[in-house]
Amino acid sequence: MSQALHTSSTGINAGQSQINVIANNVANINTTAYKAANATFETLFSNTISYGKAATSDGGGTNPKQIGLGTKIAGITRNFNSGDFVQTGRDTDLMISGSGFFVVQDADGKQYFTRDGIFSLDSAGNLVTNSGLKVVGAEGLYSNNGSTSTVKIPKNLKITVEPSQDLATKSLNELNNLISNIKTGDIGVTILADDGTTVGDLVLTIDDLNQTVADMVASFNAQIAQYENDHPGTNLDFDVSVNADGTISFNSATNTVTFNQDTTTSNFLGATGLSDQNTTSAVLNQHVTIQDMLFNNDMDATALEDITIDENGIVSAIYKDGSILTKFVDQNDAIQWKYISPEGVEIVSGDVTTTGSVLSDSNFIIELATMVNQEGLVSINQNLWEWGPDVGEIYYGIAGEMAFGSIETGGYEGSNVDIAFELSNMITAQRMIQMNSRVFSTASTVMETLAYLGQ
Repeated sequence: MSQALHTSSTGINAGQSQINVIANNVANINTTAYKAANATFETLFSNTISYGKAATSDGGGTNPKQIGLGTKIAGITRNFNSGDFVQTGRDTDLMISGSGFFVVQDADGKQYFTRDGIFSLDSAGNLVTNSGLKVVGAEGLYSNNGSTSTVKIPKNLKITVEPSQDLATKSLNELNNLISNIKTGDIGVTILADDGTTVGDLVLTIDDLNQTVADMVASFNAQIAQYENDHPGTNLDFDVSVNADGTISFNSATNTVTFNQDTTTSNFLGATGLSDQNTTSAVLNQHVTIQDMLFNNDMDATALEDITIDENGIVSAIYKDGSILTKFVDQNDAIQWKYISPEGVEIVSGDVTTTGSVLSDSNFIIELATMVNQEGLVSINQNLWEWGPDVGEIYYGIAGEMAFGSIETGGYEGSNVDIAFELSNMITAQRMIQMNSRVFSTASTVMETLAYLGQ
């Protein structure tokens, strides 16, 4: 009879452990990115009275006779399904839609994982958690080795933009990284004399985006010469040039150059800023030197005004003069700088020079991590997880690439606790304790009765 006491006590203890798990889930129903836990049970050893025997030609077989010795907690599992998106309107509040964890780092360089994306900028421009941990920035699209650099945004910049001298050597495809995407097609050009009569009406064709700007200009001039050959006695006084200041010009000393929209199929004019009123394009290839300034009172500095973060976790720093400093992933999957001038001209890659100790440490892309077994992570305080022995391989990269989810901005991930499910489990756990308490009481009463049998 004493065995019934021990067996029922295991049920009471297991039920109490389940209620403890449920209580923690309910307590964290509003905790950012909390992952609900669930207790599961398994049987303890059984007292085997008989193993049974097989059937024979003379008689039938018998089944085992066993009395179970109770239950215990088999495991406490985590539900890593995403919680609901909680909108805040803050650009630095982020939620990972899909798999992955943010990586954060303490003052000693130790890194942790979190789904809590409530971030802000500190006084030095670091992107930090509510508890001051720095958000780690990615150094590549996908890697088995995590980054040690953190996301840091310069608060003040000195920006010097100068024309680059190598526009002619760039291909049109390279130019497409700087301005709107140029497409092949025709450009209708009409040449007018001073009295308004038409001197020529021709079409210049772009048929190869791999050609350099210099080759394109040479092709234009060859087409102009061919038009004059095809129209004897016609002198268009018209040519096209690529200039040292990074512009392209449609030139005529005596006539007026206009564009015929009916015969224009390429977007070259709009992409480069050419028009009837402006036959010299915008500066298409500039070089920018960016230097970080440490103090707000630097007269040559432009101060940070705002930041935005896109679905890939790429930060764009917007400064008070309207310029934007950010990064992008090029066609070779390399991470490059991008500067957008107040006029909207994009300067990228090798045409961006960054100087200064703060800027050299800046990282504008938030790193994500994923692992073979996320349930192997160990939960600690401050909505953090740390490595556990059964986590397996950890992979690092940026949002939207490989196995990583995308990032939603303007809000954070809520708790995934299902309150109806928790209350249902709490009722069953309560009944489990009540029934086992009744068994315990009954066994105790029987033992008390047996104790008085000899009196």
